[in-house]
Amino acid sequence: MATTMALSTRIEELDVKLALCRAAVRERVSSAALSYEDVPKPKEFMGTKSTYDMDNFLWKMENYFRRTIDKR
Repeated sequence: MATTMALSTRIEELDVKLALCRAAVRERVSSAALSYEDVPKPKEFMGTKSTYDMDNFLWKMENYFRRTIDKR
């Protein structure tokens, strides 16, 4: 019975500490300035008629947009 009471008291103490830690982290996260990584822009398509170049260009554009959208 004494062990149960001691554990119960310890759990309550830890709950209080956890609540304080969560509040501190929440405060730190809300005040932190969000920084976005600078994603390099793909090179412009020069109008060559190679399907390989066109495929590479489209792949680079898809990745560029995927990265910029994921960062927001």
